[in-house]
Amino acid sequence: MTNLIDKLRKLFGLKGTKRVEGMDQSPETQQQPNSNMVRLDEASLIRLMQLVEQTEEGHYSCAETFDLLDEYVELVAGNQEAVLLMPIVKRHLDHCPGCRDKYEILLDILQADG
Repeated sequence: MTNLIDKLRKLFGLKGTKRVEGMDQSPETQQQPNSNMVRLDEASLIRLMQLVEQTEEGHYSCAETFDLLDEYVELVAGNQEAVLLMPIVKRHLDHCPGCRDKYEILLDILQADG
């Protein structure tokens, strides 16, 4: 992953800077706003590369996970084997704090009703 980060730093001209204005560093581009400009700090670049590295085939997006979340929560609340029945949803929840928060809220609501 370090080589990839180094290549991206070079591509975006990070070389010790904290922000990237875009791949085209010409004076005209720097002076005029451009919708194709890329703004990326080094921490965001590293986080992006970590997410890319963790991505595996068989992952759901947040939207796909959300569409299945009610079923998953019902399985968990019913003490059924949700992890075995819906492992890709579980994998997404393990890596996505936003979806995990929604899952926990739905589970709390369902358990409060029971």
